[in-house]
Amino acid sequence: MKPDPSSQPTCRRWLAAPCASLRGAAGSSRFWWRLIAVYVVVLYATLPLGRPVITWLRAHFSTSQQIVLTYCLFGVVAGAVAVWLVLHWRSFLLRAWIAGVMLAGVYCFEFKTIVTYPEERLHFLEYGVLAFMLHKAFSFHVRGVWPYLAALTAGSLIGWGDEGVQWLTQFIPDIASLFCCTVHPLKFRRYYALSDVVLNVKGIACGLLVLALVFRSRRMPAQAA
Repeated sequence: MKPDPSSQPTCRRWLAAPCASLRGAAGSSRFWWRLIAVYVVVLYATLPLGRPVITWLRAHFSTSQQIVLTYCLFGVVAGAVAVWLVLHWRSFLLRAWIAGVMLAGVYCFEFKTIVTYPEERLHFLEYGVLAFMLHKAFSFHVRGVWPYLAALTAGSLIGWGDEGVQWLTQFIPDIASLFCCTVHPLKFRRYYALSDVVLNVKGIACGLLVLALVFRSRRMPAQAA
């Protein structure tokens, strides 16, 4: 006997239709490509705002405090992932847990090498999320290892474009002057750095490794029972 929908809590009834619609939309490649487009546009569009934010952080927090802040941010994300894994622990193979511990060590190693500018650790979060979305989108078109290779290639190009947009920020004062506005040359100035391109690629690669070695190492329904 099916439960009476009217007997369910009001908030659950309100969320049921949107959640069902979202699940249905997520089953199409168009949804993921649109989501990626929005994500990249927001990522690129907010790059000029990074300079004021970074300047404020450096003025109010020491380098060690900034390191703690980045660890806290990644701790929240890692904690959420860990809780999800624990709740679904029966469906994962032993190699998924071993790979998860090893990849956590890789992230910690990479973080320890980024000390001078702790905010650069965010590259791993931004492009790790992008890696998941790109893999999902390409999975509708190709199979096997190809979604991973395609996601790595596309993500690397987007990461390179990220630095290209930062290079273009030097022209913001000139563009503002066309509209009779004055902008300090350094207010929104970002700089192209090949090292940041490498960080973006590492973020994509690590995200794909987490997906392939952890989330894809799951038991068949009969094994998880």
